[in-house]
Amino acid sequence: MKNKIGFNFFFAMIAFTLGLALYREFDFNTFTFRKTALGILYLLVFIVSIYLTFKKKKKTE
Repeated sequence: MKNKIGFNFFFAMIAFTLGLALYREFDFNTFTFRKTALGILYLLVFIVSIYLTFKKKKKTE
């Protein structure tokens, strides 16, 4: 009857790995990515994986 928030471990592991890659790719002295295209791709996939990690499950009855 309720909409439950799910937690998907698979996407959580992907998000963790991408978070570490983003941290290594970001240059904190100049606040830019070392390789811009790769950094943007990491960021987009990181955001999608965080969304899919905490996506609501369908209604249960």
